[in-house]
This record gives sequence, C-alpha cells and structure tokens, in this order.
Amino acid sequence: MVAILNYLFYAFAFLTEPVVTAASSCANLLVHQTKTGGIIQTGDYSGYSNNMDCSWNISANTMLQLEFLRFHVWDSKDYLFVYDGGSSSSPLIAKFSNASLNYSPLTPLPAPVVSSTNKLYVRFQSGASNTADGILARYQGTVHITKPML
Repeated sequence: MVAILNYLFYAFAFLTEPVVTAASSCANLLVHQTKTGGIIQTGDYSGYSNNMDCSWNISANTMLQLEFLRFHVWDSKDYLFVYDGGSSSSPLIAKFSNASLNYSPLTPLPAPVVSSTNKLYVRFQSGASNTADGILARYQGTVHITKPML
C-alpha cells in the first residue's frame, strides 16, 4: 500500500504542469509571458532609468525559480531585491548589486533564486545618477520533489 501511495505522489508531482502569472508595477518590463514562465527586465540594452522603483509580483501553482540572463547595474546604488512571498514584507531571500557581486566584465551572473512558496516579489531600485545595461531574468514554475518520509 505504501509503495502505491509513493508512486501516486510522484506521478502526480510530475504530471502537474506549472501555471505562472506575473504583473509589473512599471510598463513594458514584463515580456515574453507564457503560462509556465516569462521574462522580466529593467529596460532594453539602452539601459534603465535613474530613480527607478519597479516591482514584479509572480505567482504559480508550484514553487518559482528566477534565473538571470543579464545582470549589469551601476555601482552600489542600484539594487535588486527578491522576496519569498507576495510583497516586500515577505522574507528577503536575495539582494543583488554590483557591489555584492564584485562586478567586473568577467563576473558570473547571480545564481538562480528558488522560492519556498508559490510566490516571488521582485523589486528593482536605481539611484539618481548613472545607469547600466540592466537586468534580464527568466521566471518559471518549478517542481522540487523530496521523497516523503515513511
């Protein structure tokens, strides 16, 4: 009986396709949306604006992963915050700036961030002067399965 329940648990987990939705507080910064993921950006390759304060609220029927495709912000005055939940009052799970990454042209991208809930709240803030290429990140639903204890 236990073997049958374990099989059903794993079969259900693999058959559950992630369904993801997202919204942005700033226009045109949420691109390439599908039902399982999408792309967020702080601007195109011409850079982002000074004094930006934009957020993305991402939710799914699974846990979420945020993978960075580009991360180039100006010194330590521009920050990206990632919260494990639906608002800035949720637990902060990542905070990135060029200072936190010791940026140089050879700096690797930040590691992917994975939620422990079905929501991620992402916020980008830029300073009053100087900008860079910005951030491009892919979000997607993800299923992380741990074998239940018997």
